[in-house]
Amino acid sequence: LSCLVLAAAIAGQASSPPPHADAYVGSWNLRITDASDTFVSGGFQITRKDDALAAGLVWRWGSYLPAKSVEVKDGVLHMVREERPGKLDVFEARLEGDRMVGQVKYPDGAVHHFEGKQAPLLLDKRAPVWGEPVTLFDGKSLAGWKLRDTAKKNGWAAVNGELAVVETKDNADLVSEQAFQDMKLHIEFNVDAKSNSGVYLQGRYEVQVLDSPDAKMALDSHGCGALYSRVAPKLDATKPAGEWQTYDITFVGRRLTVVLNGKEIVNTIAEGITGGALSPFEGEPGPLMLQGDHGKVRFRNI
Repeated sequence: LSCLVLAAAIAGQASSPPPHADAYVGSWNLRITDASDTFVSGGFQITRKDDALAAGLVWRWGSYLPAKSVEVKDGVLHMVREERPGKLDVFEARLEGDRMVGQVKYPDGAVHHFEGKQAPLLLDKRAPVWGEPVTLFDGKSLAGWKLRDTAKKNGWAAVNGELAVVETKDNADLVSEQAFQDMKLHIEFNVDAKSNSGVYLQGRYEVQVLDSPDAKMALDSHGCGALYSRVAPKLDATKPAGEWQTYDITFVGRRLTVVLNGKEIVNTIAEGITGGALSPFEGEPGPLMLQGDHGKVRFRNI
């Protein structure tokens, strides 16, 4: 009898239909399981329009980009990203219960495997109850901070009451030892000419720090104050390189407001992570992270 029951169960599994394309529609938080570095996060946003699927994705580092193609065939998701002309990242994934598992093959033939789950909505309407302010930089040392990657060198130092990048080459990002969820962040920054940095909320949403070279870039989704590659500032409130500037950022659930030098420049819903995220799993607390390998920048009053 047990053999008959087992055989029937196997037959039932074999005959179950593959997932419909609609099962893949939504936002997915994905983690690379076999990366050799700390850039392990990715995210898919898959939508349906009429009879076709469309998608955008962020992967490891860099910008959120539209997929070149996306389809579900025999229950398997196939997606292609063209980050650079003629250079294709080829993704394949399937559903195992409520989880997505898959792999990506890069233009050089290397392969990464990944797994993850649907992103949480994070649309709680209740007002947060704020605690007492927490000072993250004591002005004298790197106490309370750690390197993103201990294989990298430490190019950070406390100098004249400022948290400064003193050496950019092969420098690690700097990560707070404390983790946060909903937050109000006050941070002041001073960016050198032609330099670039970022303030990562929860270690996964980058608010860009940039010496924007022109008025067009200032209003680009990569400009200063942007939710990097996702949402552009609605006005230019930047000061020249070498002057101190102030961010007052409020992040509750997915609602993000960025006030730069006293002017609101972003008020949006963060639809997903940005490139370089420490962890893809939205809804979990995460640290404050400061980007340290793109140029000279100083921070204070965090």
